[in-house]
Parts: sequence; C-alpha cells; structure tokens
Amino acid sequence: MNLTLPHIQAAAELLKRRLGASPLVTVNRWRTVGDAQIVVKAESLMPTGSFKIRGATWRVSTLTAEERSRGVVAYSTGNHAQAVAKAAADAGIKATIVMSPDVPLAKIDATKAWGAFVVMADSTSHARRILAESLAEEHGYVLVPPYDDMEVMAGQASIGVELLAQLADKPPGAVFVPIGGGGLLAGVAAAIKQLAPEVKVIGVEPELENDAYRSFHEGRLSSMKAPSESVADAIKVQSLGNLTFPLIRQYVDDIVTVSESDIMSACLRYYKEAHLVVEPGGAVSLAAAFCDQYKFPSDTPVVVLACGGNITLERLTQLQMNLAQRSNAT
Repeated sequence: MNLTLPHIQAAAELLKRRLGASPLVTVNRWRTVGDAQIVVKAESLMPTGSFKIRGATWRVSTLTAEERSRGVVAYSTGNHAQAVAKAAADAGIKATIVMSPDVPLAKIDATKAWGAFVVMADSTSHARRILAESLAEEHGYVLVPPYDDMEVMAGQASIGVELLAQLADKPPGAVFVPIGGGGLLAGVAAAIKQLAPEVKVIGVEPELENDAYRSFHEGRLSSMKAPSESVADAIKVQSLGNLTFPLIRQYVDDIVTVSESDIMSACLRYYKEAHLVVEPGGAVSLAAAFCDQYKFPSDTPVVVLACGGNITLERLTQLQMNLAQRSNAT
C-alpha cells in the first residue's frame, strides 16, 4: 500500500485551512560541517506543541457520522495523546487515551485538559497498543494509532508539501526527520520524494533506541525488548510499524543515530540560541545535522524538523545538569 500524492495533497489542503503552516526559523551560525545553512521547520509551534496535530486532525476529519458517535481511542507517550484529545474536542467527540506512568506528568495533564479520559498501561509501546485495541473492541471506539495508519501518515506528510512550498526558491539538499514509530518519517519522505526526488530524506533516532536504524540497514523489521534509557521520551517506540517500514524502505535515503550528549546539547541550543522550546525527541534531527556526515554543499540549505516542544523548564534545567556532569566525567 502506498501513500499517493493526491491523498497527501488532499490532507495538506485541509490542514492548511484548519491549522496554518509551521514557520521556518534560521540561526545564522547554525551550519553543517559542509557549511550549509540549517533551517528549522518549527513543528513545535503547532497547536498542542507538535506535528502530531496534523495526523490526528486529518484522521478525525475522515470519520463517518457513525464512527464519530462511537468516539476514538489512542495510545501514546504524550504528543499523539494531546493531538487526538484536541482533534476530538474540536470535532465534539469523545476520546479515550492510553498512556503510561513514566510519561512526563505535564503531558498527561495536558491531555486531560483537552477533555480526554486517560487510562494507564505498562511502560512499553506494545502494552499501550494492546490495551487501546482491547478498549476499542470492548466499547466500539475507533482506534487512532500514533503512526501505523495511512490516514495519520497522510496528515504528517503535509509537512513535506508545506516545506517544499516554503523553500520553492531554494529547495533543501536534505531534510532530517526524527523517528519514533516511523509515521512522520514515512509521510514526509513519501511527500518529498514524489514532489522533489532529488532532496535527501534522512531519519534520525537515538543510539540507545536504534531499532529503526537496525531495521533499515538490515532490511528487516527489528525491535527492542523494552524502552531504552534515552532522554528522547517522545520517540522511544520499540519498533517501526508494519505500514511505516515499507514506506521508509521505499522513500528514505538513510537513517542515522545520535548520542545522548548530542541530543541534550541540541535541545539546549534550541532554547539558548534559537529561542525555541524543543523536547529531546524533537531535537535529534538538529543533533544529526550538526554531526552531518554527508557534508552537503554550502549553497543549499539543510532542513531539520523540530517535531515537538512539550518539555518543562524544570526538565530543560535537568538536561543542562546532566550534560555538565557528562562533560566533567570526560
């Protein structure tokens, strides 16, 4: 099954009207090893603080009247939870969200604030999915997965359409995209490669949570037994999806990993130098661009997706302390 360009463009058109575009942000001294300008696609400034509102809004818009009457259920570590809760609230339908006790409390509270009913599961993506599927079967809710769903991916793919339009005069040499379950990467890559196949699309995940890296380079779906200790909680998903993986293999040029120190450093540089609040999961793409192994030429920009900004000041402070401790240890 493929994500066709007409499908993606239909989602992009609706989301443009309902959500507007996320801005591009540049910091003059942010450049790659090859001296290419780094351009930030600030999805962290979208409603609910992440790109997830795109897929959730588009998916809810496709529900029939009968499905709307049953309500929706989703499972998430936070950003998809908030997005589905808001999309459901905007549509006037009931939402139940499966989360985990290890999710930052701020994300749980924000999800509840949109009117969703939150249910707790064990702290793995598998446990959250199983409970959500059980609730859907028991109560008749419509399941809205965080990534392994063609409509959700079509919504996320709108980023690719939007980005190329914003940089129509100077297309990027590459786009760096964070990876959790792969819905963002699959969607963005499908859009970009069907519109501008010369643009490289590179997925990024933490070294500690490298299931996507292994899957891509080994050519077979690989998973982790449990969540890692990575600070990038928003993208700690132990396996790519059955739908996202084939699209990633078809459209993505490469997947790379970044260290915990590089993730924390990128997160703090967003705050101090770009005046953007970006959570660790959203900062992995910037970390990869700074470590750019490709040496893209200086005459073309490189885009990084800052895909989420749901982090508290207290946690940013803790990241700074952790990074300082690592530096002192070496």
